[in-house]
Amino acid sequence: MKTDMKPLLPESTVTTSTSVKDRVFSSIADQQVEPRPCYVYWCENTAMWLVWLMTVLLGALATAVLIFTSTYRYYDIYEAMHDNFVTFFLQVLPWVWVVAFAGLMLVAMRGLRATRRGYRLSPWLVGGSSVGMSVLLGFVASAAGFGFVVDRTLGEYAPMYTSQAEREQILWQMPNDGRLLGQQQVAVSATGTVLFTDTHGAVWTVEVQELRAADRELLATSKTVRLLGAPLETEPARFLACGVFPWMLDKKHAMKDLSAERKAYMSQMYAHSHTPVTRLREIEERALTSNADNQSAPDRKRCPEIAAVRRVSEQMR
Repeated sequence: MKTDMKPLLPESTVTTSTSVKDRVFSSIADQQVEPRPCYVYWCENTAMWLVWLMTVLLGALATAVLIFTSTYRYYDIYEAMHDNFVTFFLQVLPWVWVVAFAGLMLVAMRGLRATRRGYRLSPWLVGGSSVGMSVLLGFVASAAGFGFVVDRTLGEYAPMYTSQAEREQILWQMPNDGRLLGQQQVAVSATGTVLFTDTHGAVWTVEVQELRAADRELLATSKTVRLLGAPLETEPARFLACGVFPWMLDKKHAMKDLSAERKAYMSQMYAHSHTPVTRLREIEERALTSNADNQSAPDRKRCPEIAAVRRVSEQMR
């Protein structure tokens, strides 16, 4: 029945001979209260449970995306961009999913409290159960790969959403900061350079003399790769390559693969640093070549001077 009944008449306006029953029936008649079918209440209660369930499921998807992005960022090459992981993580954290998760949990709490007996439950119990269910289902969804799928799908079909792949492209297409993203086009073996086309279509002449053999092999596959190094010239565009890393956002990768890539990066950057072993090797090379021909002495390597190598070297000490 209608629930917007007005208060009963005050005691002072009713004679003492009027019973409570008569007063109630009189108020019902005056306010024209009409009964409502029980299925209306059942539908309202069911709708509140559905609202709670839908918000929990959406919260689980938000949790799955947050787990996917956080895991990827944990193993990312943050030394190429920031001095420490905290500032890097705060920059790349998808705040839209954090806000979405918080908003969905508030809606879920209000929906559960609005059910038939939900008002009896403690707000802490309601909130804890909603968050707990979303987080638990989020871990399951993330393990099944839904975090990666949701992020990539929204990036393709939602114009206002920036996926992690798009964020990664923005972070790595910064030649002035020593980062390039693209594919090798032509290798010029005589000069130790390759032609490299970045994601913006610009063609770079990349010097590869200081790359390891494994890096050159990866670069020669013409797959999309990330180059870490330093810009040399803008006209014509020249770039010094110190490391080549695969593009890791083409599909969902297991945590062990991300961890292995992270370890390989650390080892690769540390190999460029001026450790006692490398300094001794350079001195020996210079001594040997200077005896034969001073003009043929090897130039000083430039990769140890880039910021990423310095940061990794400080961490490994």
